[in-house]
Amino acid sequence: MTDLSMLVFAGVILALIAIYAIRLRAVPMPSLAAARAEIISYIPTDTKTVTDFGSGWGDLAIDIARHRPDIAVTGIELSPVPYAISRMRAVLAAKPNLTLIRADFRKMDRDPGDVVVCFLDPRVMGDVGDVLDQKMRAGGIVISRAFAIPGWQAFGEVPMKSSSDMLYLYRVGKHKAGA
Repeated sequence: MTDLSMLVFAGVILALIAIYAIRLRAVPMPSLAAARAEIISYIPTDTKTVTDFGSGWGDLAIDIARHRPDIAVTGIELSPVPYAISRMRAVLAAKPNLTLIRADFRKMDRDPGDVVVCFLDPRVMGDVGDVLDQKMRAGGIVISRAFAIPGWQAFGEVPMKSSSDMLYLYRVGKHKAGA
């Protein structure tokens, strides 16, 4: 490839990331290993399925699959560049308990499972709450890094040791005031 074609290729990649960041109202935000380990520590031991809403570059979904082979892990990402990179990383990780899907979590017609994890822009958190109100079974756990779900009552707001963020822990069915 010539220098010009490499520059054009890089420009297209950056443009795709920017277009989807604007469209989705969310920027792909990677998580450091210490933060991922901390989030994984809050997944209950009896969990069978975890869904990562906005799985981005695949960091958290791949780590959950790696550290918890007993869990079926699904990462959902709509932005094409982070999704493509996460797919390549998943192939290299070779975890049979990991599935990555390019989709909008708001439009998926599926049960999100026992636990949903997310690290999404605060402007999207209302959508997360709406989707989980409709699709997640009572008793399911939601672990949100950094941003609360509007109108939901967390059973735990835990300061993270690995960053200045909070973890918001919810139990579906008891997430509304008075429930």
